[in-house]
Amino acid sequence: MTALEAPVGAELSPAAAWKRRVLRVGGFIQLAFAAFWLLRGSYNLHGEIALALATVFGLTVVAVLAYGIRATAGTGARPTSPEAKGIERSVTIATIIELVAAFVLPVIVIAAGHSDWVLPSIAITIGPLLLWLDHLVDIPRYRPVGWALIVGPIVLVATMSGSALAATTGIAAGVLLLITAAAGFHDLASVQQLDSSSLVPVSARAL
Repeated sequence: MTALEAPVGAELSPAAAWKRRVLRVGGFIQLAFAAFWLLRGSYNLHGEIALALATVFGLTVVAVLAYGIRATAGTGARPTSPEAKGIERSVTIATIIELVAAFVLPVIVIAAGHSDWVLPSIAITIGPLLLWLDHLVDIPRYRPVGWALIVGPIVLVATMSGSALAATTGIAAGVLLLITAAAGFHDLASVQQLDSSSLVPVSARAL
């Protein structure tokens, strides 16, 4: 039994309830960022390749969005217990810090004369947030993705520049976030099926 699941008739713990909410709400936020990264990365390429990639990525994002809406409906309700409120404060504060950093770091790198570092500087801010969310509500998948979004942009900045840096950073970060969001939606879809089956009368399940 995973942290997303609970015995039939048992109430989810605050951490497990918030894990579901983070996977759902956070998944849609990750999907929005993925769309931005993928389209922004494709924009830095040229000609028919840029148009083809942007089209493929756009259709993929729409497909994952439709799947997420359908597969996670009814999951991720906002828990209201005192302990859950504490987790909510931590999630909110961490998200605000990430958003502020995502605005401040690009300004700093532009002022330093490195405008091609803008996308990597934004990507780096997402990594610590994912690591913190994993620490709060135990989402192991976020750990390698978080570290990849911290270390990856640093490596890319050290080895690339210009449009190649922006394209590689955008597409790589976008793919990571797209896969992470889709995997979270799939987790919730599986739990939703288990929750639904637990409501079926024993006599009906025996048929």
